[in-house]
Amino acid sequence: MLKNLTPTKKGLVTGLLMVALSLFFYYALKMPVNQKEQYMLLSVYVAGIIWSLYAFKQASTEDNSFKTYFSTGFKTFIVVTLLMVVYTFIFFTFNTAYREAGIAENNAMLLQQGNHTPAEIESNANQLRQIFMPVMIGITTFKYLILGALVTAIASGFFSRKQQ
Repeated sequence: MLKNLTPTKKGLVTGLLMVALSLFFYYALKMPVNQKEQYMLLSVYVAGIIWSLYAFKQASTEDNSFKTYFSTGFKTFIVVTLLMVVYTFIFFTFNTAYREAGIAENNAMLLQQGNHTPAEIESNANQLRQIFMPVMIGITTFKYLILGALVTAIASGFFSRKQQ
């Protein structure tokens, strides 16, 4: 059943597994967001890309170039990136506690410094609320794009080597 999946569908399977794991870690295990569970999510991400490239190598009868392997990996990691960005948007839209805890921590730090008025602190908090979502979306996008491209490039180089 899993042998006939396209690289895009493998990316979908990998992304959905990552979303499920993220929800499991947060709701079932009560782990904080963006902490140690990220290592497991990134491991699944890397494994999904390598799974796609390895399956492509096994299905191919000819020697493929770096370009064809990278194209296959790209189809996988771009879908995962899209799913994780959508998940991040939905998660932080409905779970504002993470954002509010960060803002409260920042407000406490500013109060402790003692050189800010309450109006400045409130203005800063409002500004943080406005930029929170774009920053989280940006971080998620770049994190998964850069890691996906790096893993795909390394694995593509490995799989496209000529066997002697």
